[in-house]
Amino acid sequence: MADFDSSASDSSTSDLDMKNYYSFTLWDFAVFITMLAASSGIGIYFAYKNRKNHSNKEFLTSNKSLSLFPVAMSLLASFQSSVTILGYPAEMFYRGTQFWMVILSSLAASMIAAELFLPVFYRLNFTSVNQYLEQRFNSSSVRLAVSFSFLLCTVPYMGVVLYGPSLALETVTGLSVTASILIIGCICTLYTSIGGIKAVVWTDVVQVFLMFAGLFVVMFRGFYLAGGIEKAFETSRKYGRLQFFNSEINIYSTTTFWNCVIGMGTMWSGNYATSQTEVQRYCNVTTQRKAKLSLYVNFLGVAFLISCACLCGVALFGVYYDCDPLKTGAITKTDQLMPHFVMNHLRHLPGMAGLFVSCVFSASLSTMSSGFNALATVTYDDFISRTSVRKLPEKQIQQISKLIAFGYGMAAIAMAFVVSQINSILEAAISIAGALVGPMFGLFLCGILVPFANSFGVLCGLFVGEFFGLWILIGSLLYPKPAQILNNTSIECPTISFGDHHYHHHHLNVSNLISPDTYLMFPLTTTTATTTTTVSSIPLSDEREGMMKLYHISYLLVPVFGCIISLSLSIICSLISGGHRQIAQIRPEYLSHLAWKIWPQKLLPTKYPYDISNDQNHHHHHQQQQQQQQTPSITNSLSLISNGTATAIITDKLSNKSDSNNNSNTNDPTIYLQSNGNKYPKYNTTSMDKNTTTINANNQSITAISIVDEFESENCKNRSTTIINNEIKKSCQTNCNR
Repeated sequence: MADFDSSASDSSTSDLDMKNYYSFTLWDFAVFITMLAASSGIGIYFAYKNRKNHSNKEFLTSNKSLSLFPVAMSLLASFQSSVTILGYPAEMFYRGTQFWMVILSSLAASMIAAELFLPVFYRLNFTSVNQYLEQRFNSSSVRLAVSFSFLLCTVPYMGVVLYGPSLALETVTGLSVTASILIIGCICTLYTSIGGIKAVVWTDVVQVFLMFAGLFVVMFRGFYLAGGIEKAFETSRKYGRLQFFNSEINIYSTTTFWNCVIGMGTMWSGNYATSQTEVQRYCNVTTQRKAKLSLYVNFLGVAFLISCACLCGVALFGVYYDCDPLKTGAITKTDQLMPHFVMNHLRHLPGMAGLFVSCVFSASLSTMSSGFNALATVTYDDFISRTSVRKLPEKQIQQISKLIAFGYGMAAIAMAFVVSQINSILEAAISIAGALVGPMFGLFLCGILVPFANSFGVLCGLFVGEFFGLWILIGSLLYPKPAQILNNTSIECPTISFGDHHYHHHHLNVSNLISPDTYLMFPLTTTTATTTTTVSSIPLSDEREGMMKLYHISYLLVPVFGCIISLSLSIICSLISGGHRQIAQIRPEYLSHLAWKIWPQKLLPTKYPYDISNDQNHHHHHQQQQQQQQTPSITNSLSLISNGTATAIITDKLSNKSDSNNNSNTNDPTIYLQSNGNKYPKYNTTSMDKNTTTINANNQSITAISIVDEFESENCKNRSTTIINNEIKKSCQTNCNR
């Protein structure tokens, strides 16, 4: 039996009263308040630093000025919340280590985002990721539908994230959940609404280190009390917790390898690749290469953080396997396991309880701040900017964005009170997000990979997919399935006192401690001083009949089914509505390069527009820079219109001028628009006369373009004029005699 910490029960644990059990020392308060002050201080600092900059785009996106490391840490902090800190250890304790394998899901999601979506989104340079949908499908309805779905998905999730630290603070300090929710929500809303994206990113960096620090303390102390890492893992193996590759095919289980990896892989891919919260960060890194690298650095951090949280769960099982706090009544929810351990075994160490609470708070604050910023961006860019508000001065528009972020903070506080009625925050978070993220991910996949997809098709797929997800979510809430937990822990505890209630192991009645509808995956044998009680497992499959089978599908698979329904129906409905006849209208830069490898040429808008790979592009650009120093510049007239329209007027007489060394006849130059290394032939070109050619970038906000005119001349094969950050750069790749 695991030893209780002597500091928690010196002579008699029964002498422990509730007031001392829930106690925050001066050191704990100092650590906790320092964390809150640092978070608020960073927001105030950036608000003061940028007080003269009234650009709304700078406030929301930083305008491509973010660095690789802070963005990678911000991606990590934004996606790993109190759900990770509190939910993952409880998952290891009560269901086993299978969920640890979601690390593979994170790798798959990072690769999909980096290789498939990032190249497209980065070169388009949209403020809201949903702008892509409007341009791709030439439909504001698609954009608004997905924007509304994002709001509907994110606000409840913010409530889950806010509730987590409030639960921890109540367990550790005795402060009510209501007071905790109000305090955390207001502080996060403050620094997010005044500091903008830069405040959010740099606060995330600080909070990531606090998250790791809190997990390290719990993990090391837990393994020490469990008798070492080896003994803790052996205990988990003995009690059936140690399982990584359960290959069973069972759509109702949450503890199989395929359900964990595929289910979480779909949901995380949807978040990393298409969520405004994530895309807004990596698409505003200084270069595309660094943006891609930030996603892979983020994966390493996610894998390490999840592993630390899972190791905490293994350590805690080594401590409590023979004295389950849930069965003794010490805790009422599995998510209270970590705070319970901290107060039993760490509170005698100065500041450790405060560090753990700071860890949980940091995890939640980082996620909420990112969410509020993304919600404000989507709300303004996709909804409010369509009204007369867009004509207001930039300063007033920025103030409106701050008010929007503040409003979502208040909404998250309200949602946290609703979420407090749910038993597991891990299941709640995945269920709420998965119901809508899966169908939205299917729509984006259709847009970026299926050239003949049209607005009618993707809207049909989205609505049906979301209807399915929400139907399953609501059904599972109204008709909850029995809990799937490994109930083969025992309750051979020493005398424990919680306030006026004193529990002795021989006083505990198993039938009173376990809910009658609890599903036991293994037979439970509990040995006390006088009796042995055996509870048989209930075959869960026999309990499902009719619609219950549908409502009891694993919450991990809801986003998978939603994505499949959305994608397949989008393709079918697009073909039925004649999407294949509209392919010529699709601009190739809105498609991934993989589309040219998937579909036959007749289903594609143009020939393969990517002449060279990214690595070759980088080498090609380096060679061009070297040649630029040896060749004279050409004389072009170039202007950048304030509304984002890039126009180049080439005034050189190319068509009537023949070269003595070239016998070929030269016609009007073929014009290319080259954006971030990708060249698009004959891109929206209008030949005005033999001496002037105009190229228009279709009212896009382009920060880096190259306009290249190629014509049949041996002496000047490729001349270019480039706008980089509104500065004109001119070059010629070969010798130009003109």
